Amino acid sequence: LVDVTLVMTWSPGTGAGDEPARIVFAIALDGQGQPDAGAWLADPAPWPARYEAAGKPPMAGDVTHDEDGWSLRFFADAAAAPDAPMHRILHLGMPRPGEVLTIREPNGAEAAWRVVGIG
Repeated sequence: LVDVTLVMTWSPGTGAGDEPARIVFAIALDGQGQPDAGAWLADPAPWPARYEAAGKPPMAGDVTHDEDGWSLRFFADAAAAPDAPMHRILHLGMPRPGEVLTIREPNGAEAAWRVVGIG
């Protein structure tokens, strides 16, 4: 697994001068650098994710995959709730630094996130 680090670049709920939130999530990449759904299906352990926002404690979470693609879930407490809302990653291709990803939040709002690290 490699860690992908994202920094929020735009969201309808952020104001000018706000410190950007960060997301770090683990994912396996195939030989072409694409997210590997087969590896996710074969791995019994959850792939970790973490949401960090200024002035708030980090929220742990996990990476999920289904027929619609990749999502992240974040848990309000230490227990992983199976009904935690999905943050859908739209069109996750080959993640590389500088790429901008769109994440659809559970309320339907979309935010832009820049890949700032892989490794």
